[in-house]
Amino acid sequence: MRWTERRPRRHAAGLALPAALCVALVALPAAAQVATGSAPISANDWLTTGTPPLPPPTAWRPGDAIPPDAQILRAPGGAASDMLPATGLPPAVGVTRLAEGNPDGKGAIPAEAARLPRDLWGPAPAGEIAQEIARAQPRLSAGRWLLQRMLTAQLDPPTGTAQGDEGRLFLARVDRLIALGRLDDAESLLRAAGWKDRARFQRRFDIALLRDEADEVCHAIAETPGLAPDLGARIYCLARAGDWSAAALTLHGAQAGGLLEPQLATLLDRFLDDGSADLSADLPPPVQVSALEFRLFEAIGQPLATGDLELGFAWSDLTGNAGWKARIEAAERLSRAGAIDPLLLAATYLEQSPAASGGVWDRAAAFQKLDEALALDDTAAVGAMLPAATALFARAGLAMPFARLVGPQLDGGALDMAAAETAAYLRLLTGLPAGDAAALPPDDRALIALAAGDAAGFADTDTAPGAAYAAALMAEPQNAPPPGGRGLALLSAIADVDAGLDGDTARASAGLRRMVELGQPADARMAAVELLLGEHMGLRR
Repeated sequence: MRWTERRPRRHAAGLALPAALCVALVALPAAAQVATGSAPISANDWLTTGTPPLPPPTAWRPGDAIPPDAQILRAPGGAASDMLPATGLPPAVGVTRLAEGNPDGKGAIPAEAARLPRDLWGPAPAGEIAQEIARAQPRLSAGRWLLQRMLTAQLDPPTGTAQGDEGRLFLARVDRLIALGRLDDAESLLRAAGWKDRARFQRRFDIALLRDEADEVCHAIAETPGLAPDLGARIYCLARAGDWSAAALTLHGAQAGGLLEPQLATLLDRFLDDGSADLSADLPPPVQVSALEFRLFEAIGQPLATGDLELGFAWSDLTGNAGWKARIEAAERLSRAGAIDPLLLAATYLEQSPAASGGVWDRAAAFQKLDEALALDDTAAVGAMLPAATALFARAGLAMPFARLVGPQLDGGALDMAAAETAAYLRLLTGLPAGDAAALPPDDRALIALAAGDAAGFADTDTAPGAAYAAALMAEPQNAPPPGGRGLALLSAIADVDAGLDGDTARASAGLRRMVELGQPADARMAAVELLLGEHMGLRR
């Protein structure tokens, strides 16, 4: 066979040099002996003489005087006495967490950009802050924006955190963002702190499923199976990767060991084997559903309506898998809560022409007509449609997103009184100047002045809420934080201001004053504007 044949010429040439080297290496020791006499060459001199050298003399011997530096060490309370161990026992073993630090101090935006002090939480315990964050449910847009900044800002961890409670505040922040439907903010926060921790990964996994973007998290589970929140997530990702045999084996083992909840086990069984159950019999509607179970219901042909589920589930209807009406309803629901950019709502309205009337179709048609009039700079058409369209969106609780979409395009010029007043309201809700207010009623002019930072105008009016809110906004910021820290006080102030939506002017005024004293005058002014526009814009819900 050719591959076993030798090549004599190449072999002989290859042996010539090694042979010469061998002769030289054998002859080298003998030549060295001739050159140096009969003694062999050695790297150590004592091998040649046969006598090892004596060690060098030390500087101190027993009986000599104690050196000065040793006297310092031996003296009680001496300068270096702390360097000596108290006993001969080995020191205690210390443990240092090789991680990314306390996640409570992580954030997606700098504290300066959020207009918050880094020591916002102060000496409050992390557990108490987490409980208050879980209860926070702002109704005014100003309160929601302030809470969003408090949850996403990079702030110092609270100094009152008990040992072993580090990270609890971080998870509470992420959970509150998810509950508020702010999945983008929650994901940014997780990426800022790192999500390859099991507790954080569970949140990241749920966010990915709600947005139908499970590839990244399933890849992470494949690389590190211990990250999986539970066996259900492991089985689901194995199936998504095409390893159905491993997924089925894991499912059967989990069922035998009772390691899965009955509802999840049933869903996974149908998901992996469509012959394991009578598909004509629908599963009973769940009382509670996780993000994984929601996707499994969808996969077995029993998708769940998101309207009755938590706000975060509405994100699943924003994908192309849902119909246009479902996408509009999801975008409106998320916009109403301030969870998405209103531009996404506008894009959803403009996808196609409404084929029906009533509800979402009326709002889509009204927005399309108004958007076209604004694009053509048709002042007459804008003036004719603006009041009715604003009232339509306000009744649906969408006044704020509508204002953010339309307000920047309105300057009030050449509009009749009703349209000019509506345009002024929309611009005030977005924090923009209301334009020429000379032709508007006195209360409107006072409101415009208040939004610009001049609260004195309302102090001379007979409008009781306006005068009370104006007086509260004239408070001065306090340099010294409250004993429990500014953060808890701000959360309490947000809840107090919301009471104005229920007609409790006194409590709302106290909350506005507290917000100003805590260093948030812009948010207080915005909240006061929303409260005063509540009657006109349908903001009370």
